[in-house]
Amino acid sequence: MLKCLLPLVVVLSLTGCSSNSQSQYTDQVQSSNTPIAHSFQEAIRQSPATPLPINRGLFPVRWEISPAEPRIVMGTQQGNYRLFNFRLLKGQTYVINVSSMCNNMCVGFAKSALKPKAVVLDAQGNIVADNLVGPNALAIESSGVAPADGTYFLLIAADNRAPGEQVSIINTPIAGYPGVNMPIGMSSAPFGKVIAYVEFPNEP
Repeated sequence: MLKCLLPLVVVLSLTGCSSNSQSQYTDQVQSSNTPIAHSFQEAIRQSPATPLPINRGLFPVRWEISPAEPRIVMGTQQGNYRLFNFRLLKGQTYVINVSSMCNNMCVGFAKSALKPKAVVLDAQGNIVADNLVGPNALAIESSGVAPADGTYFLLIAADNRAPGEQVSIINTPIAGYPGVNMPIGMSSAPFGKVIAYVEFPNEP
């Protein structure tokens, strides 16, 4: 009986999570009254920047990207974002790390997480590095070399090109069935929490 019910549970959880993410995008992102930027230069002007942590540390801060954050237009979609700043020297190698956390502590079958999009900008808002990628849709690990001395910005926004799309699959234990795990799809959400930091691999 359990084997027969598992596919149905998976389908229902994915359908419900997808529908919720799409309605959140429509109701809380597109209809929001928070400031909206149409360029990276405007995004820098309208949002305070938080110093980007160096290295992950034992207890990294989980930064929230919520409906209260400003928005930026990327392509045909909008996304709430957070802005970080950090210093680089010309020729310095850096590695940007971003990890998105499962929403609601991953409780229940309807699992979701913000799909991050990250861009490195110079002090004037010009693109230094975009399309930063990582091992999966919820993690970014991308290296670069500073073109000049100065202050740089890391902009992390929700990638809302397909709210509710499946971005990961995790094995979830089934209560009452020891040793039985069920693969549950995780859908993209317009809001969530991320861990972000920069590493300098060539420095001791």
